[in-house]
Amino acid sequence: MAGRPRRKKPWRPAQRLALSVRFIGGESTGSYIRRLADANGIPDREFWPMFGTPLRKDGVPDDPRYREGYLNAAALDRLAVMAGRTVGELQCALPNLRTERLLSVEGGPAWDWPWSTPGCFLVRVCEVCARIKGTGWDSYLAADATWRVCAAHGRWLDNRRDPRTAAIALSAVPEVADAHRLRVQLERRLGAGGRAMFADAYAIVSCWWNIPVLNAPVWQARRRALGSAGRDELRVAPLVFYPQAVHLAYCLAARERQCQRGALTGDADRVWLEKVAVLLLEWGIPVEGLAVVEEWMARHPQASLVPGGRAGLEETEGDVVRPARGRYRRLPLPAPHTGLVLGGESTFADHSCLSWRLGDLITRQLQPAARGWSLGGRA
Repeated sequence: MAGRPRRKKPWRPAQRLALSVRFIGGESTGSYIRRLADANGIPDREFWPMFGTPLRKDGVPDDPRYREGYLNAAALDRLAVMAGRTVGELQCALPNLRTERLLSVEGGPAWDWPWSTPGCFLVRVCEVCARIKGTGWDSYLAADATWRVCAAHGRWLDNRRDPRTAAIALSAVPEVADAHRLRVQLERRLGAGGRAMFADAYAIVSCWWNIPVLNAPVWQARRRALGSAGRDELRVAPLVFYPQAVHLAYCLAARERQCQRGALTGDADRVWLEKVAVLLLEWGIPVEGLAVVEEWMARHPQASLVPGGRAGLEETEGDVVRPARGRYRRLPLPAPHTGLVLGGESTFADHSCLSWRLGDLITRQLQPAARGWSLGGRA
């Protein structure tokens, strides 16, 4: 009958695919689904409509090298059936399928490939990991920074997409791999507070990198040790200053624990700063670099107690808690960080209470220059 509205076709129950693929921890959704489609001989543009409809009119899957695909809860359910996995397994392995990053679209299964990927950088998978998983090297991780360390195979991964550009082997700079192990140890033992301290240390050392006269001589030595890869200054910057950032994070964490316990006196604070000055001397960084550390100290004053009630803390009067004694007990999130607005769109740099970012132009007042630039982008 003319004029009768067309009814949408009901969704048929999802069918499990003949072949599954092994997980790569931290992989992007688009990369994983492309591997799953390839294994079953289904083109991408035919595969995505099998578990949902595009959120935007004429929406199509894009290249996982440059953009990321997102699903709503209903599409995730269908993908789980097709992949022969549980929703929990998919969310554990693929960061962008976690609840806070699902599309907030009610109703039927839907997906989208937005122009930007908030809170996500696409970092190419380690080629050795890919080989072990029986997949191609051109797979991508969903990372919160433009780089990632593959501790298992001693490689520095980043978001370079040129097929001729491999991951950077750390064999020439073994101290970087050693530093990464120490960072993982710090963050596992201290928890959220440890992660915040590394984010702050990374911001401080980034500021030193941004000001050439504050560069440590060893950074240039590491660049030379990396050969041709070291010529790409911004690409290798996080790599070459990584050991100093990790070492500084341990120093910041020690002071922060004393702050939160209310045990840091003015004299002890001066002694702590003198020890950091000695570190800078050892690294060959001019004493002027202490101004950056003092800026951090101002944001973490001596009595920065925070409310809470987490395990591993000692209760004090009222609702205020202090971190338990012991160098490796959990460290609560410092007060300057509790006010940060973080969510599914936050990146690693957003977890620092400091405003410096790698690549910033810096003014004389140690602030990012107006209309400056930084190493950013999402893909």
